[in-house]
Amino acid sequence: MFVEKRLIVQFTHPGGEHSPDRGKSVKSWNTGGHKRKFMLSNGSVVINDNLLKNKSLLFWGEWEPDSLIIKVLNTPSGAFPKYLYKPIIENLPNHSRQNTDPYVFGDNFYYFCCKQSKQGSPTQLGKLQKGSIILFGSTINQTKPNAYFALDTVFVVNEFIDYNSLNYDKMLAGKVDNDFFEISIKSRFNQFPQLANTKIQKKSSCLNTCMDNEETKKSSSCSTPTNIENFRCYFGATFEKKVEGMYSFVPCKEYNDNSEGFERLKLTNADFDFITNNLNASPKYTTNRNVIEVWHKLKEILKNKGFIEGVKFDFEKSNNLKTN
Repeated sequence: MFVEKRLIVQFTHPGGEHSPDRGKSVKSWNTGGHKRKFMLSNGSVVINDNLLKNKSLLFWGEWEPDSLIIKVLNTPSGAFPKYLYKPIIENLPNHSRQNTDPYVFGDNFYYFCCKQSKQGSPTQLGKLQKGSIILFGSTINQTKPNAYFALDTVFVVNEFIDYNSLNYDKMLAGKVDNDFFEISIKSRFNQFPQLANTKIQKKSSCLNTCMDNEETKKSSSCSTPTNIENFRCYFGATFEKKVEGMYSFVPCKEYNDNSEGFERLKLTNADFDFITNNLNASPKYTTNRNVIEVWHKLKEILKNKGFIEGVKFDFEKSNNLKTN
């Protein structure tokens, strides 16, 4: 049984980049394993402790719904993006669809399920105290001497709601952002009427539970709708609602007509001794650290490497949004 802890978590998720649908200028709602996107979005940033709104921002993140391909990018050697995406939603597929976690769109960041359950049993990720910091990112060049952790999101834990795979509707609907509930919560639990009690429903449950990392894909067991799994939906601290002066942010840059793609913010053991350069799929937990000092150092590293702090990102939603 895990107990509540205030931790720093190095959280690895798949670092590969999505590709557009074959022969099209869009990437439709993902139904496979998680990947990253390099995106352009309107949003808000913090520069020198000042909140600036209505900025065009470039950033790396997870967005599993539809996207438009704005530009095919020049790709130097390294982990640079090939495509620039615009996050949109044109429809709500009424079938198996991948969830977005962490979710950094709208007025609040959320983290609600990924790796909180392993083969049906809870993990320490479901028992993080307020003020914990989750560093979401990907391991690049894992088997090489120049391996590093590519940071895409700094998530500072604020409030949370405990729930499980059966009561998520009762516990979360109306208490979290409506778009997040549709895009992430409903996608994770796949409660679509025509799929109930079918093989496809069980397959889609496996998709969301087992496709997050190589370790889980190799496991012989996979959760099905009959399992009751316990989770915690975390609300990220915001600039307006800080936790001990800390707030969540995404390393980003302002967009202009000459903008090109960039690699994610590189972190190594030289930056923080608790960072593992070649970390595998299992999260790494660090305790007994001054999280506020770590948070301020992250901001300093980000600034020194030419990034700014993105604290809000928008997406475009069709006026004729339909379920299909």
